[in-house]
Amino acid sequence: MINRSVKTAQLVKTLMLASALTCFAAPSLAQSQLNSNNSIADLVETVSPAVVNIVVTTDDGQTTSEGQGSGFVISTDGEIVTNYHVIEGGDSISVVFNNSENFYAQIVGTDEETDLALLKVNGNSSFPAVRWYEGNPIRVGDWVIAIGNPFGIGQSTSLGIISAIGRDRVESGAYVDYIQTDATINRGNSGGPLFNPEGEVIGVNSAIFSPTGASVGIGFSIPHQTARNVIDAIRKDGRVRRGWLGAGLRDAEFSGSKQYTGGANVNNVIAGSPAHLAGLQIDDIIFNIDGQSVTGATQATRLIGDLGPDARVTMMIERNEQPMSITLQMAERPSKEEVDRAMAEGTYSAPASPSAPRYESAPQSSPAPALPPGSASNLSATGLMLVDLSSAFRQSIGMRYDQVGVYVEGIVPGSTAASIGLTANMVILEMEQEPVPSVRHLSAMMQVAAESGQREVLLLVRLEDGSENYAVLPLTDYFAGRAVYNPD
Repeated sequence: MINRSVKTAQLVKTLMLASALTCFAAPSLAQSQLNSNNSIADLVETVSPAVVNIVVTTDDGQTTSEGQGSGFVISTDGEIVTNYHVIEGGDSISVVFNNSENFYAQIVGTDEETDLALLKVNGNSSFPAVRWYEGNPIRVGDWVIAIGNPFGIGQSTSLGIISAIGRDRVESGAYVDYIQTDATINRGNSGGPLFNPEGEVIGVNSAIFSPTGASVGIGFSIPHQTARNVIDAIRKDGRVRRGWLGAGLRDAEFSGSKQYTGGANVNNVIAGSPAHLAGLQIDDIIFNIDGQSVTGATQATRLIGDLGPDARVTMMIERNEQPMSITLQMAERPSKEEVDRAMAEGTYSAPASPSAPRYESAPQSSPAPALPPGSASNLSATGLMLVDLSSAFRQSIGMRYDQVGVYVEGIVPGSTAASIGLTANMVILEMEQEPVPSVRHLSAMMQVAAESGQREVLLLVRLEDGSENYAVLPLTDYFAGRAVYNPD
């Protein structure tokens, strides 16, 4: 255990200088892991045999490429934890121990949502292993040690502290609150362990924030509680089974005369999802899920995930400033790729298998209007050339993971869109304050607006520099047939 009493000034000064830290007082490192020279060498010598280099080979038939990362052994029979992105797309995976022993690894399972993977190697004898931390919550200022294989140069060790807890790293998804550390983490450290002074794993090093690509003292590690729960689930089922609502959520915002300090606003509803079949509508505000108050969109997503597939759930919501309850049956959350596709297309078809969730009949609610045959490209005189956004492209242009939209590939010269200042490379996010998940959805929305006699529609547009602005698009000569639709 960590001795919380203050040790000698010499130890504090030594550790401060070694890690270039500034602090007012620090707890002493565990006596069992320190020698008389105030070194962490005994700790490193104890745990480093369980830290491995992971070599991933990819062969596309024409060229062979190799990538490297780190990992660590968690059982004497050869179970190894690493990051999903380290092994993603690899054709073969080998694990190299610090004594140069090399083993081929098999993938037990992965979880892209938390960027974790479990591997297995087989040998004639037991493997050195490290254990997860079990104890009081970690704190900002606690000492940590990172061990890994930066830049493929070989095993390296660095010392630092926990700089922050609960970091929501951009594009990290909804399931991880990261530990931030100033222990040196570089490319190749991904998947390696973050130890406490007792040699217990408190995190899985996953990413860095850097303008240069090298460490600037801001590294992110997946907390041990999250990592252990995910790895246990993978060990049991080969994957993580989470509950899924099928609705995009954002933190609750102004609605009428009210301003909300909690709750999750429904951003969009995927046709065929549990949310759609139960009658959940865009702009509903979720305040409570099975007796647990909802503080925001991320927490709501985690609550839904923790409830698991097939759970029957009661939600307290507000619709048009009127409270009501809604009951629905969860489905199993599809893969990240399938979720992204469903968000982009606005619809999802559950897999036909004995284990597929069975949806119970429920009142329907304002689904996206259906397009009549042959009208998918009928955006008329708008002059917009649009394409659907993939999740990879949304990430490449810096959109939030919870945003949807359609990409403006081009503008017909002299068209209505051109006359109001719309240009190529913009993204249409909303029409009339309703999210736009696909070109087909936008076309249907415009058609309904035109047929109801609307003369113009309000668009929320994302500009090339990432800023957002509103534009009013006239619907003059909507059915003139001059717009272009590109489904590719």
